[in-house]
Amino acid sequence: MAKQIKILWVDDEIDLLKPFILFLREKGYFVDSVSNGNDALVKIKIEDYDLILLDEMMPGLDGLTTLKEIKKFKSSLPIVMVTKNEEEGLMEKAIAGQIADYIIKPINPNQIIMSIKKIFKTEEIIYNKAGQEYSIFISKLNSRLSDVNNWEDWTEIYKDICKWDIIIDNLNDTALKQTHFLQKRNCNTEFCNYIEKNYINWLREEERPILSFDLVSNYLIPHLETEGTTYFLILDCLRLDQFYSLEPFIKEYFDIDLDIYYSILPTATPYSRNSIFSGLLPIDIADRFPEYWIDSHEMDNSRNRNEHQLLDEHIEDLGFKINPPSKYVKVFNIEEGNFVLRKIDSFKNEKLVVLVYNFLDLLAHHRSKDQILQETIPDEEAFRDFTKHWFQHSSLFETIKAIANQGGKLIISTDHGSIRVNRATQVIGDKDTTITIRYKEGKNLTCNPRHAVFVKNPKDYGLPTRNIIDNYIFTKDDYYFVYPNSYHQYQKQYNGTFQHGGISMEEMLLPIATCLPKIKK
Repeated sequence: MAKQIKILWVDDEIDLLKPFILFLREKGYFVDSVSNGNDALVKIKIEDYDLILLDEMMPGLDGLTTLKEIKKFKSSLPIVMVTKNEEEGLMEKAIAGQIADYIIKPINPNQIIMSIKKIFKTEEIIYNKAGQEYSIFISKLNSRLSDVNNWEDWTEIYKDICKWDIIIDNLNDTALKQTHFLQKRNCNTEFCNYIEKNYINWLREEERPILSFDLVSNYLIPHLETEGTTYFLILDCLRLDQFYSLEPFIKEYFDIDLDIYYSILPTATPYSRNSIFSGLLPIDIADRFPEYWIDSHEMDNSRNRNEHQLLDEHIEDLGFKINPPSKYVKVFNIEEGNFVLRKIDSFKNEKLVVLVYNFLDLLAHHRSKDQILQETIPDEEAFRDFTKHWFQHSSLFETIKAIANQGGKLIISTDHGSIRVNRATQVIGDKDTTITIRYKEGKNLTCNPRHAVFVKNPKDYGLPTRNIIDNYIFTKDDYYFVYPNSYHQYQKQYNGTFQHGGISMEEMLLPIATCLPKIKK
């Protein structure tokens, strides 16, 4: 049985309130009563009450003074102020004294019940409402999945899923979280099948979603044609659900227009981020700028050393001249982040400033190797919370505030997302096969076609090869590659880690936010 709520009603006209006291008792509440503030203080010191109904206008010790005295030794005790006075100043004083709610006389019995429910049953009411709405969402989602036939549908489905991620984070319900996890997995299965059927056509046709190589021409160039400084901020490995966690803080300073774009494959920094800055597919980057595209799979990180040059070439190809030349800063650590914050005022006369922050990508990679981080960030909910906590206390957030104060335009995006991998799938390849977990390039690759996409002809996917017999494979859903001879070792090391490079909604469907500073009033 639920614990009976104990209420103390304090009012100098308590005899006139007996019908209301009887009403509450009939509803199952335990109710004591006193007629003044001094008696209330005595009662509260010897009895454990769950709620105080406190009259504001009493002779002697008035309501606000009694409230202040109660809070000295029972600071967390909920107090509902009962008053005839609707003046704003009174309520400001009462709220400053941490009242839980207030009721305006003449008293309505339903007012009291609603106030009690608001205080003690908020979580239950929210859960019940959210549970009902989630059931409706799932029913509609299943219908949508049976009819989905274009990329716009998938964009809307994933946006709704991410919004439910945030809602469910605030509900302490394991069963609902598990249900949502299974629904996402089901959606990802269908999404991967859709990508496998349509991705090649996207690279050949104009009827397609915005892809990595479209970002600069579609979102950056239009702002370079206007007055003022434009900041292009890339947060490496930022998922849409993580952006939703950060969005409320950014909205305090900017009006945000959020779109979704699709990352190219593989969803890995050397491919997707170079594609953003160059406006090209990887095969075209390797062909046009061979000095920038290092062939050795052991030097994948080196492929991103020339992003600034690729961006400048891309902007020039689009027929736009930047004067002064663009600024580019890559941030790997706290010192570099603080450097950007110190320099932000000096950027106000620049035309384009590009900022690349690698924190989230580094976090995902280090988590797979660090036991403490694995315990600190056990799942997606914790990953969102960790991202939000970092952002609130980061030099990046201070930099964004400074950009807003400067009147700068801010374009926020990412190169790829990540997915928490939970299922291992075996792969066979030669000794020169890349060591990546969600995608591989190599000769004689063999994998389970239900768990991965085999790319027989890399050119069809816009991908370069080291030799003519190289192939690529991409994992689907939440699978990750393991070798048969090291199956259990890899499973122990990587199961439950956040990875990228494969095909999933989390890795491919990404935020691109145009942020214009709010007009100061």
